[in-house]
Order: sequence, then structure tokens, then C-alpha cells
Amino acid sequence: MQYCKRCRSACEDYEHRCPNCKSNKLRRVLEEDYVYLQRADLYTAGRLEGLLRENGIDCQVEPYGKGRPSPLYDSEVMPTDKELYVPFKDLPAARGLSAALYQELEADRAPEEEFEDMPRRKRIVVQAVSAIGFILLVVLAVFAADAAANGLKSLLGLG
Repeated sequence: MQYCKRCRSACEDYEHRCPNCKSNKLRRVLEEDYVYLQRADLYTAGRLEGLLRENGIDCQVEPYGKGRPSPLYDSEVMPTDKELYVPFKDLPAARGLSAALYQELEADRAPEEEFEDMPRRKRIVVQAVSAIGFILLVVLAVFAADAAANGLKSLLGLG
């Protein structure tokens, strides 16, 4: 494997340029080189860092993009995102722990109760009844406001 000095990724031996950053500053990877594991949101990065340390894997957590502001058009990147790096010798174990955590987080995020989509006719009827109910509510509010205004006029002797 080769090591990219610019983005700290591990690349295959046949690569002449880093597939991530296109740098040609590649060298043989050393066991103690910290290599890129993944980008994660703040919560996931904290959980993963704890999980790695529990399993005896050292890691470095850094701000995504070295703290530079992210492009405004990239909706996938948050300013609080972190990049995690682990020693190359621990990379396979770290990837396994990361995958296990990802599955756990996905299970937590899964909706507990799924509801069925209404049939088309029933949905149209519900929407029509809702629209009629809303119109009646608005008419009632207008009549109530008019009655209150007339009552106030007669009380003050203006009408």
C-alpha cells in the first residue's frame, strides 16, 4: 500500500496518483502512519472515537477540511463534521468497528412505526373534507369578528 502525504489516505500499490486528492506525493505506507478512516458528523465522530479507544485503537479527530469553510453548495457537509485518522496497522479493525457502529446508528434512526399510504380515492375525500372544514372555519371567524365589531359599535353608540 502507498500513503498520500497530502490527504493521508492509503492507496493501492498500482496507483500513480492519489484517487482522493490527485496528488502524486505517494510513498510506501508505514505501520505507524495515521491514515484516513472516514468523515463523520459530530455525534458519530464522538461515538466512534470512544469505540475505537475502548478497543485499544488510537485515533486522531480533526475538523473536516482542516477547519477551512466548506463550500456553500455542498449540503452533505456540516461545519461541525470531523475527520478520523487511525494508525495503518489498525485500519482493518477500525473499519470493522465503524461498520458496526453505522449499522447500530441506522437501526436507531429507523422509523418505529410505518404507516400505510391511503388509497387515492380516500385521500381525495379526506382532502376535500379538510378543505371544506377550513373554509367553514374561516367563514365562522369572519362572522364572529363582524358580530363582535357590530356589538362594540352599538355599545359605544357609533352605529
